[in-house]
Amino acid sequence: MRTRTLRSGVLAVLATAGLLAGTSQAVAAQPDSAPKAAAAQAAAPVYMTTVVDQWTHYTPDWQTSSHAGTLYAGRNYFYCFTYSVTYTGNGRTSSVWLRTDDDTGHRNVWVSDVNLDTYDYIYDVNLLPHC
Repeated sequence: MRTRTLRSGVLAVLATAGLLAGTSQAVAAQPDSAPKAAAAQAAAPVYMTTVVDQWTHYTPDWQTSSHAGTLYAGRNYFYCFTYSVTYTGNGRTSSVWLRTDDDTGHRNVWVSDVNLDTYDYIYDVNLLPHC
């Protein structure tokens, strides 16, 4: 009986050691998947409020030649920001441009951040990743 208990105890220790080895492998594999999860999270859109309807642009500038479509005022999502040419509008001046999809079917287009509500205008570069 004592041999059987000892044998069961040894098997339990070996099983636990094997389980721990499997856990350490899972933990070791976790950092590989962490950048993918971070990238997916970074790509998640951030919703902010725009206060006026505005043109969208294929490139982050105010040129009419880059005009794509229209982003309507209201709650809109944005993917990231970049710095580009300075634009003045809505009583503000900024060189921050936000990437979004507009309301007329154009994807990955740009708008200036000058037309965001006050809170989002102040914090947009903190809320969005840099493109």
